[in-house]
Amino acid sequence: MARPRFFAPGLALGAALAFLPLSSAKALGPAESIRPDLGVIIQLNLDPSSETTHLITNILGAAVVLPFSSGSAWAFEPSADLYWTYYELFNGRAMSTEIADREAFVIGLLLNAPVVYSLPLGGNWSCGFGAGLGLNLRGGFQASSDVPTSDVAAINTYFWSKARFIMPSTLARVEYKLTQRIDFGFSALAYWPIFNLWSGEGLSFLDQAIFGGALLVRYHF
Repeated sequence: MARPRFFAPGLALGAALAFLPLSSAKALGPAESIRPDLGVIIQLNLDPSSETTHLITNILGAAVVLPFSSGSAWAFEPSADLYWTYYELFNGRAMSTEIADREAFVIGLLLNAPVVYSLPLGGNWSCGFGAGLGLNLRGGFQASSDVPTSDVAAINTYFWSKARFIMPSTLARVEYKLTQRIDFGFSALAYWPIFNLWSGEGLSFLDQAIFGGALLVRYHF
């Protein structure tokens, strides 16, 4: 497999975004709760030459809530979500695709490092808004024996070249307190493909953007 090549703009921005939550690490208190989630994401494909405009798949993961201080409305909430889907090599690009056109079975891991602000809505309801650094880490495997291994290698190279794994995130959520220890809620999330600013593919900025929603359960320690 070809060695990944990273563009300097992507690395610089990634380092800057990563520094934001890390710079506040000294102010973080102990883990207050854990939040497992199960959801659905949509990845856009805005290449006009492709018949597939988007692909839908599931995510499964969890987040840890680390308040900045006891009772603080601000928290650092690192999370990891696993997903799986199919890709094909199309005009030199790795593109999400339907099962009939698959060349690679891809396992992805969405790592997110947002800072979140939460506020009460009244009664047992609350909401939260956050933003931070997201990483879309992907690896493809040969989907069938008749797929050239060179195509799978090209798909993996595409994933890692030009810093296409850097995707800043935003989120919004609503939660309802069921008991003293258990909350139930829904979150909406987005991962933004800023690599389109320097990748030179000439497509819409939103090409390969990821949008989704998840049901979550929060368990307070």
